[in-house]
Amino acid sequence: MSDQYLVVHTPGAFGNFIAHLIDCHQSNKLLPLPFVDSGASHNRYNLTKSIDMVELGMWENYNNSSNGKKVIGCVWEQDFFTYILHASYGRTNSGQYGECGVEYAEKDFHDFVQKHIATESLVQNITDLNDLFGLYIDEKNPQVPRHILRMFFWFKIFKNKDDIVSITNNRIKNLAGIRLLDIENIIDYTKLKSFLQKEFLIDLDFSDLHAEFLKKNRSLNEYIRAKSIIHAVKNNQFVDTQGLSTVSEAWILYELEKYYFDIPFFNIIDFFKNTKDIIEYVKYFPNFMKQPNKIYHQYYEMFPNPKKAKTI
Repeated sequence: MSDQYLVVHTPGAFGNFIAHLIDCHQSNKLLPLPFVDSGASHNRYNLTKSIDMVELGMWENYNNSSNGKKVIGCVWEQDFFTYILHASYGRTNSGQYGECGVEYAEKDFHDFVQKHIATESLVQNITDLNDLFGLYIDEKNPQVPRHILRMFFWFKIFKNKDDIVSITNNRIKNLAGIRLLDIENIIDYTKLKSFLQKEFLIDLDFSDLHAEFLKKNRSLNEYIRAKSIIHAVKNNQFVDTQGLSTVSEAWILYELEKYYFDIPFFNIIDFFKNTKDIIEYVKYFPNFMKQPNKIYHQYYEMFPNPKKAKTI
C-alpha cells in the first residue's frame, strides 16, 4: 500500500471517509471502521492524507505535499450549504462533543468553542453573537438562548456564499490537475463504487460500510428531513417538525421567508411543532402587517424579483 493519494476538502465533505476508502482499496480489503461517535471518519489509519483546506495554514500544507500525488477534491454544490454548516459544527474534530456538536453547542456554546481544536478561529463566533445580538458568552454565561442561536445560524445561511467554507469549496473546484468528487456521488453507493472501481480496478464490496456511514451521518439526515419539511409546507402537507437542531430550524425559516417574502419568519421565539402550525401561521397572518424583511431590501440582488406573496 502506498501514499500516492491526497484528499482535499472542506468540513463535512467526507474527505476522511474517502481517504479511508482509498486505503481500503489499496489494501484490497475493508479496514477497521473509522467512525467516531458523531459519525465522522476521524478514527482511521491515516496512510492517505486528507486536508481540511479551511484550517489555518492548510493551503501551504497542500502546496508542500501535493507534488507527485493523485489529488481528489471532495466538493459540493451550494444547495448543500446547510448540510455543510451543520456538519462543520456537528461532526467536527475527534469526537469530543459526543454524537453531535450542534447539540453540544446548544447546551454550552462557550465550552464548545473552548474544546474545539481551532479555538482561536471559533472565538469569532462569540464576537459575532455580541455584535449581532448584544449577547456576551463566557464561562459564567455559557449558553446561547435557543432562538438567538437559531438567528445566528440564519445569518450564516443568509450570507452562505461569503462563508469561508463556500469560498474554500470553490477554490478547491478551481485547482488544476485534481479529480473532483461531488458529495452527492459519495452519498450514492453505486456512483461511489463505480468511481473507486475505475480508479483502482478492484471490485470491493463496501456496501455495509457505506450504509453505516449514512446511518451515522446525523447532519445529512437532518438536512434531508428539513428539506422534506420545507416541501411539505409548500404543498400543504402535515408532518411533525419537533426534534430538529437550531441549524435545521434556521434553514426552514430562511427558506419559508424567501418563499412567502412578506411574512416574517426570522424572529420566531418558539419553533413550530408541525407544518400545520406553519401553514396556519401563513394563512391567518394579518394583511396589514405583511412586509418583506428589511435585510431583503438591503441585499435585494441576492433574490429573484419577488412576485406576489404566495398563499396557502
